[in-house]
Amino acid sequence: MKELAMTPSTEPYRFLMFALAIVVIAVLLLTGRVALADEAGLYGPAAPPGSAFVRVFNGSSQSLLGSKIGPEDFNEVPAFEASEFTFLPPGTYTVNAGGSQAQATLKADRYYTAALVNGKLQLLDNARYGNRMKALVMVYNLVGDAPLALKTGDGKTTVVEPVAPGATGQREVNAIKAQFAVYKGEQRLAQARPVTLERGRAFSLFVVGTAAQPTPVWVIN
Repeated sequence: MKELAMTPSTEPYRFLMFALAIVVIAVLLLTGRVALADEAGLYGPAAPPGSAFVRVFNGSSQSLLGSKIGPEDFNEVPAFEASEFTFLPPGTYTVNAGGSQAQATLKADRYYTAALVNGKLQLLDNARYGNRMKALVMVYNLVGDAPLALKTGDGKTTVVEPVAPGATGQREVNAIKAQFAVYKGEQRLAQARPVTLERGRAFSLFVVGTAAQPTPVWVIN
């Protein structure tokens, strides 16, 4: 009489595979959560739709400490530099910087710069920029009582048309390394340092100092 072959039970094997699957799923979920946490820590929270964006520009030769717009603290802003943009819900806020105070009404999807120049605050705003195929060049005229234009270094081509005092002007341009200069009419006032324009980025040229001796300062976002 033939002996029956003994086959091991498959139940322990199935249990083991099920347990391994649970472990793998748990590891994947944990890894995903850690990655999301790391990404949030790296990039910060995303701005809700309809937010206003605001930063502080320090147009003085000393570091600016303790600037505040509404509930947002900007800590230290070095001389002739700007803070990163932060976002706020649209509304009216109090701006405090360098011992000066002003009221600012922020609208949705606008970019604002609270500029402290000669002890006074100025609020300038721009439309939201989203063209990833071009570089955006912006000029902030924070000196004098005459419009200022941005031209190529040789003065032959106007890049940004004359900008009134206390206002901004802008233009989308191709990515290129270029030399620019600030002009008052046909008079060349100051040369900006060379800059490499990159697609999808905004290049802000703050013109500070005096009408007789303006100083162009680049801030890149």
